[in-house]
Amino acid sequence: MIVQLLQYLVIACFAIPFFVFGTYGLILFYYRHNRRLNGDSYNADTFEPMVSVVTPTHNESSIMHKKIENLLATKYPKDKLEIIFVDDSNDSTPDIIRDYIEKNPNIRLISFGERMGYSPSMLAGVKASIGEIIVLSDAGSFHDADTIGNLVKHFRDPKVGAVTGKDVILNDNEAVGSSEVLYMKFLDFVRKAETNMDSTFYFKGEASAARKSLISDFEGCSATFDTATALFIRQKGYKTIFDSDAKFYEYAPETRDERIKQKTIRAANWIKILFQFKGMAFRNRYGKFGLLTMPANFGMLLVTPIAILAGLISLVVLTLFDPFFSLFIWVPLGVAALLAFGISRNLLSTFVDLEVSLLKALFEIAFTKTKHDQIDTVKSTRR
Repeated sequence: MIVQLLQYLVIACFAIPFFVFGTYGLILFYYRHNRRLNGDSYNADTFEPMVSVVTPTHNESSIMHKKIENLLATKYPKDKLEIIFVDDSNDSTPDIIRDYIEKNPNIRLISFGERMGYSPSMLAGVKASIGEIIVLSDAGSFHDADTIGNLVKHFRDPKVGAVTGKDVILNDNEAVGSSEVLYMKFLDFVRKAETNMDSTFYFKGEASAARKSLISDFEGCSATFDTATALFIRQKGYKTIFDSDAKFYEYAPETRDERIKQKTIRAANWIKILFQFKGMAFRNRYGKFGLLTMPANFGMLLVTPIAILAGLISLVVLTLFDPFFSLFIWVPLGVAALLAFGISRNLLSTFVDLEVSLLKALFEIAFTKTKHDQIDTVKSTRR
């Protein structure tokens, strides 16, 4: 009886991820090429709303010159651009910013004497801004000269509430960097297809933009400001979209441990925001985002990692009682792993790192009550 229960459990646990990823994957493949993202090439003569770029900073002195120079190099009209840094550092970061303010009146500094965290800092910058459009930025990311324009152009459509851009990894010649490139290809595919279908769930604070009128009342969120943007705005009836032309550049962590640390923070914020906005799932009023995207992300971010872990533990136990039956499970798993390795040496490690990060995030949320809203940078990403 116990052996039979273990057999059913193993089959069910491994069937879940195949069903979740397979079903949603087929849906995304359909929508990936179903229609093209609306919007013309950016033309400054046709659409130039006032833009405020908000960047929270905490002990970023090593890269602040590079970050500020990057923002100043944008092609977006300077008289329509406000650059706000919200700082809670205890190093020379605010002094560097003040040096630039003397020669660039469109740069502003909001300085706190205590550690505030990412979301309070971002919200303070949004409330103090004068822009119609808020561009979320990160000290460790760098924009193309056209990035702000490519983000902003979509707001000509009154149905668009927020736009997120494409992550380009600078250290793609390193082991973790090349693995992150593969992961970003998968994420871009998802965000493009979700955009074509309705709206995308995945926003990154390194280069995203939103209407100030839709995010200025952002309060009491359990996750980070950027992670919550998509759901907060989609709940208000606006689209949240991805544009691969709005590029930003950053460094991936040098080591696998640093990468898992970084992804655990992001995964924890994804999970927290899913729980906070769980009422949007299976709700027709939110279109395909509520009917398909929300349930699928519950499956991928919550159910799947638990199912895989439970399946592996059950399979190990089952092997002790029924090695013959277990062989029929181990062999397909081994073949799948070899195929993944054959397709790309990074494919398997990328998937494993993501699932480990999700499990670690779930553990921290459920048992250690870890906060994930601090600007907790990985030093190797600051170069």
